[in-house]
Amino acid sequence: MKKLLYILIIYPFFFTNVIGANASCDRGKCEFNNSIHYKTATTYCMQTLSFEEVETDYTSFTIIKTGELCQIIDSET
Repeated sequence: MKKLLYILIIYPFFFTNVIGANASCDRGKCEFNNSIHYKTATTYCMQTLSFEEVETDYTSFTIIKTGELCQIIDSET
């Protein structure tokens, strides 16, 4: 019973990492995988990203590795 309880508590931590959003960006044009907010977007951030983990929001996304916040200019869901 204790093992089942531990699995139920720990499982969500692993599951949320598996379905995290990834971004691939080039010259301000970004494509997102597993994002509930948008599939493609235009941003002022000019970094080149290749399947970088990001945290998305309705108006921006944050690059997890650097903590940089990128505002979304235009997006498509």
